[in-house]
Amino acid sequence: MINQGDFDESLFDEKAREKLKLKLEQSLNQLSAQIIKLRSKYGEMVARSKEYFEEVVQALMNGDENRASIYAEEIAEIRRLAGIVIKTQLVLEQVKLRLETILEISDVLGLLIPLISLVAEVEDEVRGVAPEAAESLRELASCIEDFTSISGAGEEVIQVPKELDAEALKILEEAQKKAAERVKNAFPDVPKLSEEEKLVYSYISASDEELDLKRCARELGLDEDQIRDVLRRLEQKGLIQLVG
Repeated sequence: MINQGDFDESLFDEKAREKLKLKLEQSLNQLSAQIIKLRSKYGEMVARSKEYFEEVVQALMNGDENRASIYAEEIAEIRRLAGIVIKTQLVLEQVKLRLETILEISDVLGLLIPLISLVAEVEDEVRGVAPEAAESLRELASCIEDFTSISGAGEEVIQVPKELDAEALKILEEAQKKAAERVKNAFPDVPKLSEEEKLVYSYISASDEELDLKRCARELGLDEDQIRDVLRRLEQKGLIQLVG
């Protein structure tokens, strides 16, 4: 049982410490592998989202609003899941750093306890998108919990300072914030195009040559200032990239 209060590391004998160290090393290896997998999964999600983004644009150009909506909904779902994946990755990286610190400085075992709070907060959420990562977290939590019984503490109650629980919450909040920022930057908003934007984008897409502003304006029946304004809006929506 883990309550608030003062953490007493004297409860842990040397044999228990060695057993814990071995388990933590195993957990560290598992977490490292899961972090690599999560990075790969996130990259796949970003790539798939970009493909669907192009499908949305093409559907809008063809006037197929229903098809565009279908792909837009898929992008929204991928974005939601990607947020969970990147948050999990960030939390695992924090846990990994904590384990490395504990293994280097064996007399700070109190640093283990906040990890239980981290696991409890993210485990269920993670299981839906990365079950192997969730299982690694569960095994780590079990390792920490079991340690209290193999340490020779008997029925003693391990007391944990309130600031340690607060630290776990802070890590989660920071991970959530960073995850939201990364997802926002990696996943463009689904575009909604005006008739002028559709017209100009279709014109650009149909040509392999560098855009001739005067010619474009003449052929589309718009003035050059209108074309410039449309080009800026298309760039803001992530559809084109202006050079120079």
